[in-house]
Amino acid sequence: MKDCGDCGLCCKLMGVTELAKPAGRWCGHFRRTVGCDAYDARPASCRAFNCTWLLTDALNEGWKPSVCGFLMHSDAGRLIVECDPSRPQAWRAAPYRETLERWAVRGQEVLIFAGRRGLRLNPDATTTALRRR
Repeated sequence: MKDCGDCGLCCKLMGVTELAKPAGRWCGHFRRTVGCDAYDARPASCRAFNCTWLLTDALNEGWKPSVCGFLMHSDAGRLIVECDPSRPQAWRAAPYRETLERWAVRGQEVLIFAGRRGLRLNPDATTTALRRR
């Protein structure tokens, strides 16, 4: 079974309303060698977050967020790819880009974000620029 191990990229990229933690900044509870020091008392939004890499056996170690430079999660049936701002183009490397594009062509809605800027991978292999509020 997979575990977060030394990753914690969600602790940097995801905003946590209950902690007034903005997206893109490390959470004050994250410790590089041990993970969340408040794990048992973590807020509801942290408990609700589901890392696609952790939940998908078909994604190997190369898709671990700390390795590939982005994390993936689902929202209303869409696959959201959140890139580490220090590696905003990481998703374009092989095999990530080809796989994400293949999923989009097969009908999976794929949205890729680096901060507020993003792209939607369209089923016809084109992209649409997005901007987050």
